Amino acid sequence: MKNTLQRVLLGGLILSGIGFLFATYVLLTPSTYDAKGRVAGIDDGGRTLIVEHEEIPGYMTAMTMPLPADPSTTSSLQSSDAIEFELVVSSDSTWIGSVESLPDTAVARHPARATQPVPASTSTSDGPQPLREGDPVPADLTLVDQTGTPIQMEDFRGRALVLTFIYTSCPLPDYCPLMSKHFATLQPTLREKFGDQAHLLSISFDPATDTPSVLRDYAERYTGRLDTWTFVTGDRSQVNRATSLFQVYTKREGGQITHNLVTVVVAPDGTVRRIFRGNDWTPEDVVKTVETML
Repeated sequence: MKNTLQRVLLGGLILSGIGFLFATYVLLTPSTYDAKGRVAGIDDGGRTLIVEHEEIPGYMTAMTMPLPADPSTTSSLQSSDAIEFELVVSSDSTWIGSVESLPDTAVARHPARATQPVPASTSTSDGPQPLREGDPVPADLTLVDQTGTPIQMEDFRGRALVLTFIYTSCPLPDYCPLMSKHFATLQPTLREKFGDQAHLLSISFDPATDTPSVLRDYAERYTGRLDTWTFVTGDRSQVNRATSLFQVYTKREGGQITHNLVTVVVAPDGTVRRIFRGNDWTPEDVVKTVETML
């Protein structure tokens, strides 16, 4: 009886171990998607391929986006070339795994052309001029937080403010989800060092979808405390004003949005202290900037 029990327990442990290893393998193994499109541009010495691609079934709608790539796979490509490529998506990054040229007739001339742009968020002669480091952030910029409460930028005066722009349905792990993960790392560090003298602000540029209740649910994925981290949306005019001020460019393509990344540190006096563009900044970079102010 004792030996039988031991065998049962051992078998259970082995099965549990196998299950754990399988789950770990699934989580760590990147997903791959086959896609077709056209080369819209090549940047950074061939390390970034801008692709206007068809719908990727099961992952994203047709859109234009920049993706990291191996220069050896892009060296022979030219703008408007028809291509087939492998999109690789891991838990924290996205890149092009392989690229093959296709006959010109294999892909529509503009596979994402049918999409419609988000109302303009770039500055014009009649709109707000982009802010630079040292410029004051308009105190009357008004948004709405995850509880539905209106807030203004002047509400954060007297504190260091770190703000970034997101939309909750962003599918690329190294875009909006990475910004939110960075903020999730920043929040306890800033709170430990500076208490409530440092605050995080995530601004959604998709107000049609990201209502206060949607933002509240989104916030729960990243934090259990909203005392030093606020998620905001607003009416289209105020959201466009915010994106224009910080040169956040957005374009709706199907159900998703092509956009750039901008993260800003605002000093307690309401002036812009530093602007990070892209996703290569780290939480440590922000902490060092806040330390110079507090």
